[in-house]
Amino acid sequence: MINIDWNHLLQVALAAIVGGSTVVALFSLGIRLLVNAGAAKLNSASGSISEIRKEAANRAAAYVLFALSFGAIIFGVLLIIPGLIPAAA
Repeated sequence: MINIDWNHLLQVALAAIVGGSTVVALFSLGIRLLVNAGAAKLNSASGSISEIRKEAANRAAAYVLFALSFGAIIFGVLLIIPGLIPAAA
């Protein structure tokens, strides 16, 4: 008979839900900021400094969010591979 540790199962399920939704939220917000940067680029064609700054800020923030979501995915994959991270074993 298999004994299931329900507390650990709940912890894993909660970590998967929180981690998955965090990655999706980071990536989605990055897409939204990238779209905002494209709209600001169209408005900056007139030479408005504030629109140019808005485009640069949105684009930089989008790239940071993409990097964070990519880093979270890589970290999750590294945790799955046994023995790759000695402290997690």
